[in-house]
Amino acid sequence: MNNFGMVNWIVLILYFGAMLFLGTRVGKSNNSTESYFLGSRKIPWWAIGLSVMATQCSAVSFIGMPGWGYTSGLKRLTYTFQFPLVMVILMTTFVPFFYNTKVVSIYEYLEKRFGSKSRTLMSVIFLLSRGLQTAVVMFVPALALAMITGLDPKITILIMGAFSIAYTVFGGIAAVIWTDVVQMFIIWLGVALAIIVPVFTADGGLGAIMGNAVSNNMITGLDFRFSLSNPYSFWGGLLGSGFLYITYLGTDQSQIQRVLTAKSIRETKLSLSLAGFIVPIQTLLFLTAGICLFTAFGGQAFENSDYVMLTFITQYLPAGIAGLVTAGVFAAGMSSVDSALNALATVATNDFYKKWKPDADDRQCLKASRYMTLFFGIFATIAALFLGGLGSILDLINVIGPLFYPCMLSAFTLAVFCKKGNEKGCITAIVTGLVVDVFMWKCTSIGSLWWNFFGFVAAFAAGYLVSILTYKGEEAISGSDFNYETATGSELTIENVVKLAVAGKMFVENCRLQADAV
Repeated sequence: MNNFGMVNWIVLILYFGAMLFLGTRVGKSNNSTESYFLGSRKIPWWAIGLSVMATQCSAVSFIGMPGWGYTSGLKRLTYTFQFPLVMVILMTTFVPFFYNTKVVSIYEYLEKRFGSKSRTLMSVIFLLSRGLQTAVVMFVPALALAMITGLDPKITILIMGAFSIAYTVFGGIAAVIWTDVVQMFIIWLGVALAIIVPVFTADGGLGAIMGNAVSNNMITGLDFRFSLSNPYSFWGGLLGSGFLYITYLGTDQSQIQRVLTAKSIRETKLSLSLAGFIVPIQTLLFLTAGICLFTAFGGQAFENSDYVMLTFITQYLPAGIAGLVTAGVFAAGMSSVDSALNALATVATNDFYKKWKPDADDRQCLKASRYMTLFFGIFATIAALFLGGLGSILDLINVIGPLFYPCMLSAFTLAVFCKKGNEKGCITAIVTGLVVDVFMWKCTSIGSLWWNFFGFVAAFAAGYLVSILTYKGEEAISGSDFNYETATGSELTIENVVKLAVAGKMFVENCRLQADAV
């Protein structure tokens, strides 16, 4: 603790206090479940966009990606180069559907479209997968704080959990978004320093950095070779990471929920456009930071690539700045944890509590939401205590996500695109996606990012086939006022999307949808 220095401790404590104050302050107006879960749909688009970037670019990326750059240069730039295309797809498909149907939990849409069984199954899968991933992203900043300050990792995990739970319980989605906005700028500061400091302090400066990068094959073009064991080739990035991000940003409650807080469809698209433009640039800067640190550290080997950025903070940053960047790492992790806790509470309350107590008023539901947030926060904190020694955090989280994502994307693709899709097909797709991905994980050497693509193809094919074979002409659940044409964009069936793409009218169609939203 003494090595961290009194100045750094003061900065760290002040930052924690400021985040806690901001989170609880913006959540003071939470007097209903709509304000708690959706911010009363009044959050400005630029704040939503920054929040999306902050969660995607959390402590996992802040620590892991410079490590990638340190060990493999720009080879993993394919991880997010497809982001603009993903955002265009989301702006013309899933986002308009969810926004116009006015759902709070997106899994509610599955019940309106298919039935209660598909909604319950998908909700359970989300709670399981997001709960596990939350424990992972909680462990990252806790590890960072332990290494930098000398505290026991278990203590830092408990600190992380306590702060995240505190302002999320009281602040809701508004606290999630506005604290994300602040920490996004701290992350940018840390990355900028990781580039600037080596450039001005390393022997030979920028010339030496570029020379080392070239001689160690760190600056290479895209790898167009098709290899299932290499998920970071051009094709792995386009199909593997592409399908991962479509699922993560379009069908994962923890991400789509913040987009639903926008004032209009037009503002949801502006927020996604902002993220789509900046995220690939961020990835390039993270990897570049790792390349710069390679020269600063003399190419020394690290037991774990996650230690590269942490070593830079402890050895190269002056007092005060080190404390601020350390707080940024911690806050970056909190940005992922708080959004996950809020989403877990949203699903638990809307998909289970309200069904268990259909007569509960909004006040009771709001109270239940806070208890749910507390429960999942405690669960994630306890789970994080058991994650030490599992290797690179980015690699770990890239296994957990792809295991569950194909079944999620296939279910919503059936719901949004296929008029003949039904609950039997939806459940078949979900089960098939899980089975295929577990098989690829345990029985093959296929890279984890590829699981997103192959798992989705197999799951959707099985679900669509079963839907066709069992189709009886139903378009809505009996007794429901929902039908397939309820949501704007319902003309985007698979057949129509193909026709629009062939005719070169997808961009025109997107512009028309944006104009209609104004």
